Amino acid sequence: MIEQKRWPLVMALGAILLIPGSAISKGKAGQSQNAAPAKADSTKPGAPHASLAKLAGDYTRVIKFVGQTGAAAAPSSGTAKISVVLGGRFIMEESTDTVFGRPVEGLRLYGYNNATKQYEMVRMYTMSTGMTMMKGTSSDDGKTIDFVGDTETGGASKMALHAQLRQVNDDEFTVVLSTTGADGKESAFQETDYTRKK
Repeated sequence: MIEQKRWPLVMALGAILLIPGSAISKGKAGQSQNAAPAKADSTKPGAPHASLAKLAGDYTRVIKFVGQTGAAAAPSSGTAKISVVLGGRFIMEESTDTVFGRPVEGLRLYGYNNATKQYEMVRMYTMSTGMTMMKGTSSDDGKTIDFVGDTETGGASKMALHAQLRQVNDDEFTVVLSTTGADGKESAFQETDYTRKK
């Protein structure tokens, strides 16, 4: 009879003793999860991709040939459409211009490689059958990106190419192309100003 009366007391005491252990084990699990945060998925777009995506839209383009005189110095004009592609991982620019009275089409892909921590760009246009591949860095969160690469000049020779993309504001950006001469000095040869269509 005494044992039957004690049984509810033993059960209640056992329950009380088990609760703190359960709470402690949950606390430890929570601490271990906080101590080792999950790694970011390198296949997903991040802040650099979001910055590039802000360039999406329709633009007018004015192309200036720097350091040239006469008819070659006259600005050319055109349009560009920039789209976000592949789930926000890249932007694609399609341009149509009239350069020295000739129609020229271009295609450019821009992105940020999470694995190498570098911006990347591929440039193609109808004045060539080659593709120029460039890698870039930025010191101001993508507002200015400096791309470098080589472009074929025919035969076995290559020419170092520098492209700087600089965002002026939400509706304007500029791309300046430069080459490095045999003397090691860099000089700009083309500047393209983009203005978003309203």
